[in-house]
Amino acid sequence: MITRVKLKNWRSHLDSEFKFSRGTNALFGGMGSGKTSVLNGICFAFFGNFPDLQSKKVKLDEIIMNKPVEKNKAEVEVFFEVNGKTYSVKRIIEKGKGTTYSEFREEGKLIEAPNSQRVTEAVEKVLKIDYELFTRAIYSEQNALDYFLTIPKGQRMKKIDELLMIDKFEEARANAKTLINRLLDRKIEKQKLIDQVDLTSLEKNISDLIFSINQLSSEKEKLEKELKEILIKKRKIEEEVNELRKLNESLESLKREQKGISSAMEETIKVIKSLEEVIKDRTKEEVEKLLEELEKRAKELEKDLKIKKEDYEKLSSFVSEIKTKLSFLKEKIKELEKDIENKLKLKNELEGIRSSVGNLEEVIEERKCLYEKLIGEEKELEGRIKETREIIEKLSSVTGKCPVCDSTLTEDKKKKLLEEREKLLEEFKNRVEEIRKNKGENETRLKELEELRKKVERIVFEIKDFDFKQEEYEKSKKEIDDLSKILEEKEKELKELKEEIEKKEKVNEEMKEKINELKLISSKFEDYEKRKERLSELMKEAKHLEVKISEIEEKIGGRNLIERENELRKLFGEEKEKEGKISENSKLIEEKEQRKKEYEEKIKQVAKEKEEVKKLEKIINDLKIFELALKSTQEEMRREFVEAVNYEMNKLWPTLYPYRDFIEIKLNIEEGDYVLQLKDRAGNFINADGIASGGERSVACLALRIAFARVLA
Repeated sequence: MITRVKLKNWRSHLDSEFKFSRGTNALFGGMGSGKTSVLNGICFAFFGNFPDLQSKKVKLDEIIMNKPVEKNKAEVEVFFEVNGKTYSVKRIIEKGKGTTYSEFREEGKLIEAPNSQRVTEAVEKVLKIDYELFTRAIYSEQNALDYFLTIPKGQRMKKIDELLMIDKFEEARANAKTLINRLLDRKIEKQKLIDQVDLTSLEKNISDLIFSINQLSSEKEKLEKELKEILIKKRKIEEEVNELRKLNESLESLKREQKGISSAMEETIKVIKSLEEVIKDRTKEEVEKLLEELEKRAKELEKDLKIKKEDYEKLSSFVSEIKTKLSFLKEKIKELEKDIENKLKLKNELEGIRSSVGNLEEVIEERKCLYEKLIGEEKELEGRIKETREIIEKLSSVTGKCPVCDSTLTEDKKKKLLEEREKLLEEFKNRVEEIRKNKGENETRLKELEELRKKVERIVFEIKDFDFKQEEYEKSKKEIDDLSKILEEKEKELKELKEEIEKKEKVNEEMKEKINELKLISSKFEDYEKRKERLSELMKEAKHLEVKISEIEEKIGGRNLIERENELRKLFGEEKEKEGKISENSKLIEEKEQRKKEYEEKIKQVAKEKEEVKKLEKIINDLKIFELALKSTQEEMRREFVEAVNYEMNKLWPTLYPYRDFIEIKLNIEEGDYVLQLKDRAGNFINADGIASGGERSVACLALRIAFARVLA
């Protein structure tokens, strides 16, 4: 039972709380006082929805209080008891965000939060009803108490079946019927496939194929035996052909080699004759002795030439050093001349400054003393100005006695004293201005003198090495003169040494040419001996080749390679022919085996389809039984529901309708639909939506509603 309801910012409820007790509870109030809002709040707390919100008559944001004060969020909380336990469910909604928080508690302990859907599921589990059942059987919208009678005839059973969930059985029965029809179609299709296949013809075809396959297999075995004999014969001839090819190739190679040796012998004899012409009238010993003497002289000449070249390199290096030094000294003199010239200019400038200014340090010191004196005078005058101003201020404000001399102060005397002090003050000011002007001029002159002193210091620093630079200049000039004389002498020596080296190199080249000529003649003697030895070797090789050629010709023994190759080609042709027939035979066997397999598969498929038809027949029969069971269950559930509702309504009827016009009420099934009927005094049942008045209709509907709630909940 619902014990308490809290509403915050919910439509017209700013912060309302309702407590309910056992029995009938009623809400009273004027139009727009928020009675319907309380019921909508209860429904929303339980299920997160209510009929007006579901049908989009109102939006969730419209539930939040808009007047007299606009709020941004609303809250509803319902407390209820089930089986002795206390529960509470709370939901919070915010503008533009929907339900932002939900919670469900049992005995104050949090069970589920903050997900709205999970909270709804927890509530449904405890109440054992869902939103659809609650809104159809328990909760009645405003002006919808006679909902049952407003449902058109023919649709009442459907709506109540939905409440009882009997419609699920109807849906299952319809699905079963659809499935039966589909299975029947499938069975007919499979039976058609079975009827189309001629099993006798298939079995005869398989038998014929087996006979044909056996015949082809025997023929294939015979061809394979013939092919084997051809391959043996072919292998034997192949070996003989390969042997003859190798012997012929060896013979050709030896003959080519024999021809090459003959050519080499002819060439060697020709060269020997040519060498004999070159070395005639000379002996090898004479040539070698002359060569030895020339090589000895050449070595001595090379040694002497090497010493001369080393002397030349040293002298050349020394000359280069002198030239480099001279070049450096000349550059140095140029720089010294430029530096001395600059320093001389600076020296003259320094003498000019000293002659115009005098002793610069003394002048600066005098200026500093004068500057300090002016500062002292300025400070003294500023003090006197301040003192005079104070006296003027006192005189201006004083009456009676003089503040200075303590004498009687008349107006004339006061005026005279003020004029004197004003005049004195003006003199002091003028003097201060004059001092400041002198001080500024003195300060400027002092800065100029300081800059001049810095300049003098810089000039003194830059010309301090003037005498040293002049000495360096004279010294460098003398060094250039000395080096120039040495350079002239050494260049003369270098020229003479170069001419001597060139002469010796010429003699050395002539000697090398002679040595090379003698070496060539010496090598001709060696070549002559080698050629003679080579000729002897070639003659031996020629004789050995003649023996080998004779041996190979004997092995060939008159056998013809071309005839053997033709015979081998013929055997290759026979081999290909046999292989082609065997391949064709194998393809035929394979094709017939495939056809045999296909026929056997068809027979298996027919057997499988027959088995499938038997299974389908059994499933169809089972489904028909299941369909009848569903229909019987529906009818039994409707009967039990009607009996339970009628029992509850008649318990309530005397209380709700205390008159004797209608003594009984019942829910009846007529022509496949529900009808609410009332029994009159004569014992006749009449339809409530026919003869009964509006009030009687409402009472009948209320009885039906309460009965639905008790039976279904």
